[in-house]
Amino acid sequence: MSDVKPIPGLEHEPYAEVWLRAVDDDEWREASTKARELGKTGLEVWTTTETPEVAPWLEAKGYAEVRRYVISELEVASAPDEPPGIPLVTRRPELEPAMYELALQAYPDQPGRGGSKISAYEGWRGWSVEPHLPEACFIALDGEKVVAYGFLEQGEDHWTHGFMAVERAHRGRGLAGAIKRAQIAWARANGVARLRTATETRLTSMRALNQRLGYVPLYEEIVMRGPAAAR
Repeated sequence: MSDVKPIPGLEHEPYAEVWLRAVDDDEWREASTKARELGKTGLEVWTTTETPEVAPWLEAKGYAEVRRYVISELEVASAPDEPPGIPLVTRRPELEPAMYELALQAYPDQPGRGGSKISAYEGWRGWSVEPHLPEACFIALDGEKVVAYGFLEQGEDHWTHGFMAVERAHRGRGLAGAIKRAQIAWARANGVARLRTATETRLTSMRALNQRLGYVPLYEEIVMRGPAAAR
């Protein structure tokens, strides 16, 4: 079965995170047992609309939806060939501490992620910096200040847009769109055929941007919370 673990960034919540990709009472009960071993009384279950029977089954057990993400894909060759429109730089070591400070602000601003806490600096570098190409990470500066960044995660049949952070005072100024256009241009120049992105359904402006750029919805990921199975 999938790993059962504290929710990254929300370890203080009374839920353990797990993926359930099919209706399976035994797997749910096993996940519940592992959650209790972690000191948790409930589960945060991830599933998708590709197996639509799972969400109603969980609802009958007292679960409720807390977040939902649209998974969309772009055929890079068919995307508009548009310049970013805003000057951007790529990742450099001296900018990484400022990127971390911005992540501390932006990560809990995501819908349904209030109260999230990113790991310490070195832990953050382990998932947000070290695995990813610096030339595929684009950063917006205001003078010398980092005000937005976004990176691409390498994959086999497609690459994925990683976490994008924009400083609160600079939101609504087109920085996210500029970064995404730069990422598309980089993907085109480097032979990446497809890009995927996960967008929380409440982020209507980002969903509209994805649509304008040619991203096509594939399916949705559903996040549900509810009680662990009774002992």
